[in-house]
Amino acid sequence: MNSSILLQLIAVLVSIVVAAGNVCALIWGVWTYRRNANVQIQMLALETLQHHLDIVVAHPDLAIRDETPSVDARYAWFAAHALTTAQTLWLLVGSQPSWQLSIDAIVRQHRAYLRSGMFVCSDYTPDFVGYLRTRVAELKCAEPNDGEGRPS
Repeated sequence: MNSSILLQLIAVLVSIVVAAGNVCALIWGVWTYRRNANVQIQMLALETLQHHLDIVVAHPDLAIRDETPSVDARYAWFAAHALTTAQTLWLLVGSQPSWQLSIDAIVRQHRAYLRSGMFVCSDYTPDFVGYLRTRVAELKCAEPNDGEGRPS
């Protein structure tokens, strides 16, 4: 065999091996990026839930309510914060069954607020409000106000 043909064959084989290595490196990089992104989302969700639980511990009088429809301003703030936490978790990890239990627990704790007519649906995404309607059939929406108690 001619040495120049052998060198050309080796060059072609080396090019193929290098190209295959680059493809493998690209696949590895994409897989690693996706895995790390998912871990970061999980960590953000966990941090969000932990912050909510810190507030629950700091305000046990607001966290444990009966089903009475009376809602004062402190509890309305607390419930709105809890539902914002639930929405954040729902947006981040709501499709994962392991997180669905935590989201549903937050919503369940504030059914009285959702039924009271003080819940401002327009403060939340329409999809999340739709999700809430599947969990609390008697959900009543309040009109948004301009910050001074007047409807906008």
